[in-house]
Amino acid sequence: VGIEDRSLGRLIAAEASDLGLRRLDQACGEALGAMHRAQTRRDPWPEFAAFERARYADALLCDAAANWANRARAEYGSIHQFSQVCHALTRARAPLPLLGALARLITDEARHAELCLAMALACQPELTEPALAFPAPRAPWAEPPPGDDPRALEAWAADAILIACCLGETLSRPMLDAIALVATDPIAAGTARQILRDEHLHATFGWEALSFLIQGLGPEALPRLQVTLQGALGAFEASTACGVSVSELAGSELVIRHDPAQPNLGTLSDRQYAGIFYSTLEVEIFPRLAALGLDPQTAWAAR
Repeated sequence: VGIEDRSLGRLIAAEASDLGLRRLDQACGEALGAMHRAQTRRDPWPEFAAFERARYADALLCDAAANWANRARAEYGSIHQFSQVCHALTRARAPLPLLGALARLITDEARHAELCLAMALACQPELTEPALAFPAPRAPWAEPPPGDDPRALEAWAADAILIACCLGETLSRPMLDAIALVATDPIAAGTARQILRDEHLHATFGWEALSFLIQGLGPEALPRLQVTLQGALGAFEASTACGVSVSELAGSELVIRHDPAQPNLGTLSDRQYAGIFYSTLEVEIFPRLAALGLDPQTAWAAR
C-alpha cells in the first residue's frame, strides 16, 4: 500500500508473463480512442512533444523517467482497485450517486496513468524493460466476500475506501502539490497539476463515502476499521516515508520550494516525501479519522 516507490533501483523486476507499460499507449481504434479522449482530456493536454530533453542531464532524465513510469504503474493499479470497489458496491445495491462518483474516479485513474506514461516517455523515449514492466495489479486488501449480502459487501468496501481514498488519495494530494511546485520544467509541472485537479475530488469522495457507509453499518463497523487502519498506517509508512522515521524529522524544518537554479522534472527527495507523509497524517488525516469515531493515535502506536 502506498503512493509510489521513487527509486529506479526499487522498480518491480520484469517477469516472463509481465506486460510493458508501453502497451498502455497502444492505439486501439479511432472510435475507442475518441471515447477515451473525450473523457480524459478535459483540460488543455500537456504538449509532451515540446519537451526539450536536450536541456537536461541524462541522469536527471533517467531518474525522472523512473519516477513517472512508477507513477503510471501505480495509477493503473488504482483503476483495478476502484473497479473492484465499484463492483462490490453494485452487488450491494449501493445508491446511484455513490456509484456514479466512484465511476468518475475510475476514469480519472486511466487519465492519470496516461499522463504519467507520457511524461516518462518524454523523458526517455527509449525506455525498455524493466523500467516499463509491470505485473498484473493486485489490490492491497482481501477479495470481497462472496454472495450478495449488502452489509458484508459494504463493510468490505469501507475498509477499501479507508485505505485507497482516505489515506492514499489524501496523501497523494499534497505530494503532487509539492511535485508541481518543485518542477522547473513546464511540461512536468503541468502534468502534476493535471493529476492534482482530480485528487481533491478523490480525497473528498473517500471521506464522504466512508462516512455514509459507517452510518449504515452502525458502531460495529468501527472495530473492524480500526484493525484495517492499524495495518494500513504501517504499510503506508513503509512504502511512502522512504525509510525516514518521524524521529529523524522531529524538531527540524522542511521547506519545499521552487528553485529555477536546480533543474527538476517532478521528483522529491526521501526526506521531502517523509515530511509530507507525517505532516499530512498529523494535520489532516488523524483529525478526520477521529471525527468518524476511529482512534488513529492508538492505531499508529500499534502499526
